[in-house]
Amino acid sequence: SESREVFGARLREVKPMFAKLVNAKPSEIAYTRSTTVGENMIVNGMNIQASGGNVVTNDLHFSSCLHNYKMRQKAGLDVRIVKHRDWQIDIRDMERVVDRNTKLIAIALVSNVNGYLHEVKAISELAHTYGAYVYADIIQCAGAVPIDVKAMGIDFAACSTYKWLMGLTGFAFLYVREDLQGTVVRPTQF
Repeated sequence: SESREVFGARLREVKPMFAKLVNAKPSEIAYTRSTTVGENMIVNGMNIQASGGNVVTNDLHFSSCLHNYKMRQKAGLDVRIVKHRDWQIDIRDMERVVDRNTKLIAIALVSNVNGYLHEVKAISELAHTYGAYVYADIIQCAGAVPIDVKAMGIDFAACSTYKWLMGLTGFAFLYVREDLQGTVVRPTQF
């Protein structure tokens, strides 16, 4: 029908627009249901627990994500949660828990708890030094704070559209660096 054609055309327009907003290629952007679903797709696609790896995050990450990591921890995943100091994350505290088994550092680029903007470039340098990757939840900043996934060293990111992008709930973008698609992160759903 005509409405499906219009909807399809709009979807084809939106992906390049979001890609441009975060300095990615349209081929690095997928659609998903929410920011949290996108993060779970990354963690599941990396199969971190089976590889004996660990995930590093911090207590300024979104509460449902922290809950998810705590549930995964109960199921055997090595999860390391760095505690804030005066509502900021000290990179030295991150350095103390990241090691050669760290597969992913997961952060909220801007924390919904207090608006803290992570030192993402330093975090990505730390991660990449150890062969790990960086996931950034960018829902609190996409559309309000400049994001350059390449310059910031972000490997994966997700963002629902209902915050600063002025969209609806139930629709989100997932960024996966092109060279990591199907290798470091394997598809776990259609």
